[in-house]
Amino acid sequence: MKHYLYHSLRALLLSLAVLLSLPMLAEQVEIDGINYELITKVKQATVIAKNRGKYSGDIVIPESVEYRGTTCRVTSIGDKAFYDCSGLTSVTIGNSVTSIGGQAFYGCSSLTSVTIPNSVKSIGLLAFYDCNGMTSLTISNSVTTIEFGSFQYCSGLTSVTIPNSVTIIEEDAFGYCSGLTSVTIGDSVEEIGDEVFKNCTGLTSVTIPNSVKIIGERAFKDCTGLTSVTIGNSVRSIEDGAFEGCSKLLEVYC
Repeated sequence: MKHYLYHSLRALLLSLAVLLSLPMLAEQVEIDGINYELITKVKQATVIAKNRGKYSGDIVIPESVEYRGTTCRVTSIGDKAFYDCSGLTSVTIGNSVTSIGGQAFYGCSSLTSVTIPNSVKSIGLLAFYDCNGMTSLTISNSVTTIEFGSFQYCSGLTSVTIPNSVTIIEEDAFGYCSGLTSVTIGDSVEEIGDEVFKNCTGLTSVTIPNSVKIIGERAFKDCTGLTSVTIGNSVRSIEDGAFEGCSKLLEVYC
């Protein structure tokens, strides 16, 4: 048995050594002013971070790019791809993109509007953190989770519609969006995470649909403009401080 394990382990290590010795299949290139990582073997491209704060003005992320005769579909916007690009004003995302990485647009303070196409399934943590110039937002109806802090401190946002595809809104997703006056929560949301709408002082009323089972800790903490809340009949847990500091909240309907 020991002999067998020895040879199996040796074979595994040799295989790993061969894999590590292979040349990198990914190549980093700049095409039409945007940096990508290309994997030509599978014909896929990812927008990547390069030169912090590099981008400004209007950016179009195409559905595909061509490099040395090979066409690659742009399938993702990588982590920190547009990090701290304070001069970026608008982004058009191609319908081939399926994921937006963590902190992808972090600190893009001049970004005014974003339309996330139906191809996008995931929005990474802190993806649009502190995009305080953003006034409108359309979220794809393929997104299932809005991750931690995705739109935190987007103080210019006035309204948000969370589509029916979303099941979880994670912690701090819209925290400190002080300009937010209207939120529509889709009928598939099962959990509103901790501090999701904390300090959204412009909110006056909220309807929590029947699909929601959990309202997290401090979910609406310090929403000082909130005067009425309608809670769906499937909620089984309202965590500590969910409505703490909502000094004008006079009506709760269950």
